[in-house]
Amino acid sequence: MVIIDFNETKKQAFMHGFSKGMAAPVMLFGGFTAPTLPEVQQIIPPSVNDADALEGDWRNIGMDFNNVIKRHG
Repeated sequence: MVIIDFNETKKQAFMHGFSKGMAAPVMLFGGFTAPTLPEVQQIIPPSVNDADALEGDWRNIGMDFNNVIKRHG
């Protein structure tokens, strides 16, 4: 949907605006229901203590540094 279509004639622009204006009360007082959402299964990540998580993060950062040094070093 285009807000302003400069390719329309005056008559087409009037009819477009008129039909949108006539539809406004229907949209205001109409009854609409939301579509049903598919059920999403919840994923629970494994529990890791802080020390092990930090160790893994630093290991991954070190591997990234090594890859950069090998590529550009």
